[in-house]
Parts: sequence; C-alpha cells; structure tokens
Amino acid sequence: MLGWVFGGFVKKIERAAKEVSRDFVNQSSNEIAYLFDTKLYPLADKLDYLAQERIKQAIEESEKLESQVKADIESLLNVADEKVRRNLEQIDAVRETAIRDLRETIGQTDFYLENRINQISLAVMKGLTFSEEIIKMTFAEIDVLEDKLFEDAKKIVDKIDEIIDGKLEMIRNELKKHLAHALPNPLDKCRQRIKIGFKPGSMLSDLELYQLSECYELSKLNENTSIDDVLKIYGQLQYNAAMMSALVKKAPELKRRAIEDWIKYGLLCEFWRNTMKNSDTTEPLMLEDKPSQKLLTGK
Repeated sequence: MLGWVFGGFVKKIERAAKEVSRDFVNQSSNEIAYLFDTKLYPLADKLDYLAQERIKQAIEESEKLESQVKADIESLLNVADEKVRRNLEQIDAVRETAIRDLRETIGQTDFYLENRINQISLAVMKGLTFSEEIIKMTFAEIDVLEDKLFEDAKKIVDKIDEIIDGKLEMIRNELKKHLAHALPNPLDKCRQRIKIGFKPGSMLSDLELYQLSECYELSKLNENTSIDDVLKIYGQLQYNAAMMSALVKKAPELKRRAIEDWIKYGLLCEFWRNTMKNSDTTEPLMLEDKPSQKLLTGK
C-alpha cells in the first residue's frame, strides 16, 4: 500500500537540485552528487523499508510534527540568494507533494514520516544555499538522520525481541545448529575468516556463533543460486540478526550491529522479491552476471 515513498521523493529532489546556477554547479556539483549517491539514496531505501515494517507491526509513534524544521525551511526560502531560490522552491514543492501524496495513500497524518521528509528537504536545501563548508555540514545532518533511523529500527526489532525474550538458550541452540561439529577445524574457511579455527564449538561466544552462522549462510550464494533460495537465505540471516539483537541487548555496540544487519538483509529480501515479482518467466530465476554478486552478499 505504502510503496517506496522516500526513494521516489529523493529522486525528485535530486532532479531539482541539479537545476542550479552554472556558478554553483562548477563549485559543488561533485559534492552534491556524492551526497545523493552515498547518503541520501541508501537512507531513502532504509526509511522506505522501516516505514513498511512500522505499518505492518502497528507501531504507534508519540512523535509530533517538528515545527522548527518547517520554520527553518520557510526562513531559508526568504533569505536565499536569487540564483538558488527557484531551486529551493522546487524542492519545497516536491516536499509538499510528497506529504500530500503520503496522507492520501495511508489516509491519515503520520508525523514520523512527515518529519523525515521535512528533515531531508531541509538538509539538501541548506547544502544548495551556502558554501562548500556548509555542504560538509549537510553530510553531518544526514549522519544525524541515520542515527535516528537506527533508533527507529531499534523500536521495531525490540518488539520482535519481546516475543523471544526469556528464550535465550533456545536462541543459542538455534545458532549452534549451523555448526557441522563442535571440534576445532582450522581448514574451515568461515572459521578462518573470523579467526576461530582452533576454538571448540562449546567455547564460541554468542558473537562468534552469529558470525559463523552468517558466513555459512552467505557461502551458499553464487551466480547459480535461484532467487527463491536467495530469499530463503536472506530471510534466515534477518531472523538470525533479530535473535542476535535479543542476545546482546545489554551490549549497545553489538546490538547496533545486529540491528544494522536486520535492516541490510531485510532490504536485500525486498530487492530480490521485487526482482522475482517483476520477472515474466515462471522458471526459477538464476543469477548469471557478476554485478548481481554485490547484491547477493550485500557488500
């Protein structure tokens, strides 16, 4: 129902951002392109995924509309140099359209989603308005949004953790099932990769069990793997990440990494599910070209 709100929104903002004065393009086009490619598009994908998960799990937000962000956008439009004001107005129009379409799609006001749309708009507008130094500050603002995204994801994963809380030993056993045997095996490539070749299975930490099971699952992927099997593998990896989050809930850094993995593998599931859905053939889809390998491993 919701679709890919943020991906389409960022694409339209990028189009408007490119229509800046020639002087500005000569000074900052590379920085702006880098901002979209490395920050905003990946952020948009994650926000789209989290938005859909929030709606599926009926997570209620106490978040209110951030009036200061809207005030900053209005102030920016009022004081902007004439050379870039038209472009800022285009971005503001994209922002307003995105919010209007969002309300029509879900049939209500969602301040969580609207705040993220406004925050992204303001960050880009600031970058287009000022000097190269301000563009660097824009990157910092996007980093703050990424931190907020982690907190948003944490709420979703914590809701999953509530279901499996109190079953930590069961979770460990679930991860251990990926071990072929408990004896050390220095020739095992996955054990070599995480430097536990000589360590008995009974002595592996929760993190090592998680990393080992992840390596074994990813090693099943190659250019001949059917997309149906790819989805099963990524689904298992996302499930493992949710379990890991429950195991390390008292270790903030490890929990953060588990949640980041949960997002990553969820996004990969979405990508390959859409690939399979959009294919005309009813035969199992095989991954033949090397570029697919990047999307297979998520690296």
